[in-house]
Amino acid sequence: MDNVSSRLDRARMVQWLAVVGVLAVAFLLRLGAADRTVIDGPVRADALDYYSYAYNLRHHGVYSHVAPREGRDVVPPPDALRSPGYPAFLWAIWDERLSFMLWRTRFVQGVLDVGTVLLVFLLGCRALPFGWALAAGLLTALSPHLISATTYLLTETLFTFLMVLGLWLTVLAAERAWLAPLAGAALGAAALTRPTLQYLILLVPPLLLWYAGWRRGWRTAAALVLGFAVVFAPWIVRNIAVIGQPSDSRLAVNTLHHGMYPDLSYRNDPRTRGAPYRFDPRGAEIGKDLASVLAEIRRRFSEEPARHLYWYLIGKPLTLLSWGIAAGMGDVFVYPVAASPYFTDPIYIWTHRLMFLLHWPLVVLALIGAFGFGFSRRARSAGTGGLLWPLLTLTVFYFLVLHMVGAPFPRYGIPLRPVLYLLAVWVLAMGWTRVRQSVARQVLHESGAGV
Repeated sequence: MDNVSSRLDRARMVQWLAVVGVLAVAFLLRLGAADRTVIDGPVRADALDYYSYAYNLRHHGVYSHVAPREGRDVVPPPDALRSPGYPAFLWAIWDERLSFMLWRTRFVQGVLDVGTVLLVFLLGCRALPFGWALAAGLLTALSPHLISATTYLLTETLFTFLMVLGLWLTVLAAERAWLAPLAGAALGAAALTRPTLQYLILLVPPLLLWYAGWRRGWRTAAALVLGFAVVFAPWIVRNIAVIGQPSDSRLAVNTLHHGMYPDLSYRNDPRTRGAPYRFDPRGAEIGKDLASVLAEIRRRFSEEPARHLYWYLIGKPLTLLSWGIAAGMGDVFVYPVAASPYFTDPIYIWTHRLMFLLHWPLVVLALIGAFGFGFSRRARSAGTGGLLWPLLTLTVFYFLVLHMVGAPFPRYGIPLRPVLYLLAVWVLAMGWTRVRQSVARQVLHESGAGV
C-alpha cells in the first residue's frame, strides 16, 4: 500500500511540475516579448483612443477619447465611442512616464495571459486526461498571436482573459449555482472590454436551462444574468444620462461598413486589404448612418448576389479564423514593429513556425468538434465535462455569426484561440481513445483466436 501511495505522490509531483513548467514557458515568452519588442508608434489609432480615455479619466475625471495635446490641457467633452473596460484597466495601472507606462502594461498583460493559459488547463482538466489538458495549455502558451497581443495597448489580452475566466466560472456554476453571479460579472467585464460579447448573455441562460433543466437551471441562469447586469448596466445608464442613448451608434455602423467589402479589399486591390473603406471614394457617404450602410449592403447584394453571399457565409468565417493580421503589419503583428524576438531569437522563430504549421489543422479539428459533437449527449454528460463543450461550441458559433454580420478582421479572432485549442485537443483525445480501443479489441481478438 505504501509503495502505491508513494508512486501516486510522485506522479502528482511530476504533473504539478509539468503544469509549472508550461506556465513558466508562457511567462518567459511573454516577458521576452515585452522586453525586446519595439513598436513603431505604440500610441496610435485604437491605442491612442484607449490611452486618451485613461488620461482624461486620470486628469479630468471625464470619459472622453479626445487626445491630450501638449500645452492645451483642456477638459474634453464626454463620449461613448469605446467601451470602458480597457481604459479602466489602463487607468488602474497608470503612470505619467509614457515609456514606463507602456512597459508596465506589457508586464501586467503578460501576467494576465499566463492566467489565460492556466484557465485553459483548468477547463481541459474537467473533461480531458491530464496530458491532453496540458497540451491545450501548452498550445495557448506558445501562441504567437496571444504573445504578440500582450505588447500592444489594445484590448485582446484583457478581453481574452476575462472571457475565458467567465467561461470557466460558467462551467463551474452549472454545478455550483453560487458561482453564477461571479460568472456573469466576469462575462460583463469582458463585454465592457470588447462590446461584441454583450449579446452572448442572451444565449448562455437558455444553454443552462437546456443542460440542467428548468427546475435546477433557472436560478443559476437568473443569478448569471444578475451578475452580468450589475457590471454592465451602469455603463448603459451612464450613456443614456450623458449622450442620450445606450451606446454610440457609430459602433454598429462601422462594424457593418468595414465588413461589407469582400476579402476586406476595395475593388480587389491587395494594397487596400484591411482598410478598404479608406480607399472607397463613397466611404464617408456609406458610413454616414445605419440606414445608409444597410442600403449599400442591399444594393451590393442585388448587383452581385453570389459574390457577396460567398463572402458573408464562407469568406468572413475563414478570414476571421485566418493566421495573418489583415488590418495591420501582418503575420502576428498589429502595429508595425521595428524589433521583435520573432525576428531573431531561435526559440521564438521555431515556436512561431510550429504554431503556423498547426494553425489550420487545429482550426479544422476545432470546427469538427463544435459542429460534429459540441451539443451531443456525450458532450454534455457529467463524465465528459458537463456544460464545457456545449458552452465552448456556443462561443465559437457566436463569434462566427457575429463577425459574419460585421467585420471579420483576423485580429478579432485572436481571443477565440484558447477556445479553439480546447476543442481541437478534445477531438484529438477522442480519436486517440478510439484508436487505443480498436487496437485493444484487435489484440484481444487475436489472442482469443490463438487460444
